Amino acid sequence: MNSKHLFLGLIVAILAMPACVSKKKFTALEEEKANLSTSLANLEKKVDMIEADKNTLAAEKEELTKKVGMVESQLMQTEEKVAAVNKSVEDKQSQINVLRDEITNAFSDVEKAVSESGQRITELEDMLYLDLENPINFATGSSRLNKEDDETLQTLADMLKKSPNLNLIIEGHTDDRPINTARYQDNWDLSVARSVAIVRKLIDMGVNPKQLTAAGKGEYHPTVTDDPTSNETRAANRRSEVIIVPQIGKLYQMHKEKGS
Repeated sequence: MNSKHLFLGLIVAILAMPACVSKKKFTALEEEKANLSTSLANLEKKVDMIEADKNTLAAEKEELTKKVGMVESQLMQTEEKVAAVNKSVEDKQSQINVLRDEITNAFSDVEKAVSESGQRITELEDMLYLDLENPINFATGSSRLNKEDDETLQTLADMLKKSPNLNLIIEGHTDDRPINTARYQDNWDLSVARSVAIVRKLIDMGVNPKQLTAAGKGEYHPTVTDDPTSNETRAANRRSEVIIVPQIGKLYQMHKEKGS
């Protein structure tokens, strides 16, 4: 090879070198571009996912906000119901307190009067009876009081005079034997006559007539039922009973108001 050809080869090689460098750089740039495009696509996908998550979270937030509002509304309604129930309980308790006071007032005078008289109260068939230490009994077919009854009658009179708000029903009874005389048509007449005799005696002792009521039950409520035809049984059933009448008008009025 001569020097001319060598020179030309060098010239060609030198001219070819820049072209080779530019192609590599271009290729590298193309790869970098591709990588960037891939990264950008991935980033865009992530952005889309974030946007989707954001929308989902926003929807969940809105739903939760609605639920919170509903819970708050229900809580407010519940608080109002609780307040109404508490108010109702307070009103009922107030009514109970008033009723308790009225019951106490209705029976306190009775208990005090009976206690001071030395007598006792017995409940029988939903009625309050005075358990007299010396009951008043009558002879057969008679409404006459005996002298030995004066002590019992005086005890009743003193009790009533000390307690003007105390009212009594004097209840007369007979034994099982029928009666039909010029004075007493039947045992109803006789039983009432016995209670009237006691009432009149108490009035004579100074008792206010307004505190007394006379009643009779004939032979239909015997206190002793064993061996009804024996003298002892009949004597026990020819008796008088004393019923206490508490002042319960206010209690009845409260019952009416409650029912209206």
